Amino acid sequence: MKHLALIFCAVLGIATLLACTPEVKITGDSEKPIAINAEINIHIYQHAEEVVDDLYAGLDDEPEPEPDTAFVRIMERVVASLSISSCEAAEQKSQAYQNMKKAFTETMKYMKSGYVGENHFGYVTYIGKADKPDSKTAQEAQKAVAKLNAARKAFYEEEAKSQKTTVEEIQKTYAAVYAAKAKGIWVETCNGKNYEWKKF
Repeated sequence: MKHLALIFCAVLGIATLLACTPEVKITGDSEKPIAINAEINIHIYQHAEEVVDDLYAGLDDEPEPEPDTAFVRIMERVVASLSISSCEAAEQKSQAYQNMKKAFTETMKYMKSGYVGENHFGYVTYIGKADKPDSKTAQEAQKAVAKLNAARKAFYEEEAKSQKTTVEEIQKTYAAVYAAKAKGIWVETCNGKNYEWKKF
């Protein structure tokens, strides 16, 4: 976790050094259309991909690889050049991320079983599409939804600060990434006119 906080702090510092950021159209897999059809900042999108990949990385009980030592040294130099306030902000973001990852891991079983789906706002929704639903599990799933959404909200706010953009921009970017990464999960997608739930 020390390395993760270090990376977040470095990303925050790098973001402050960029005077402008190019924008490109982000298009999804043709088999998994992304509901968001808008200009998305490529740096924010790529960073969101890394975050979501890391969220999924620990779900199969596989050990996380040790970070490359050369990369860590680079991050250490970047962090050393930052102000104390910047590093404190990065620590807050790292804590928000850890809370979100824990809630995401706890909620995944309900997502895989059809109780919960990824909506087009970057949050999760209780949808009750399980093959064999039961009231106790349904209640647990709804509590998990509330916990994960609260954790995502806190993380999005910290992410917006570090990326120097709006929470809305962060939400739509993460919504696109979560939709693109979904496997065996219900996702709210646009069919051209309306939003509908589709399992990928």
